[in-house]
Amino acid sequence: MLALIAVTATSILAAAGELQVIRTYNVRDIVLTVLSETGEWTTGQNEFVLEFASATRKRLFPVVEPTLSATLPAAGTRSLRSSAHLAPADAEGRYVGTITLPRAGEWTVAVVWSGAASKGSATFSIPVHTPMKGAR
Repeated sequence: MLALIAVTATSILAAAGELQVIRTYNVRDIVLTVLSETGEWTTGQNEFVLEFASATRKRLFPVVEPTLSATLPAAGTRSLRSSAHLAPADAEGRYVGTITLPRAGEWTVAVVWSGAASKGSATFSIPVHTPMKGAR
């Protein structure tokens, strides 16, 4: 699994200048940003970058063992849940990840982190679309 994350990190960071914001979320003095090459998540496997930045200093800062999970509420049935695989990227405070999302909809994303400067969590939504034929 670590080899897959390393390959993903290499491929997504190779296009780092071309990453588009999927979602930015502020919690206290921290700005969380989720980015990808397409600027969206679709059903199936998604590669992305998660950044932790200081809102006041406008710089990335390291956190310890961040986690990201996504839940799609389902009426009358059990909710779908998926956990991302995260690995440190090319800079402190930047992590590359993969997550597989089986169904389109408005997913609730939970990010949890700890570190010397801060410890916390954030919950926000990200829409997941069905990819257009031939788009992947």
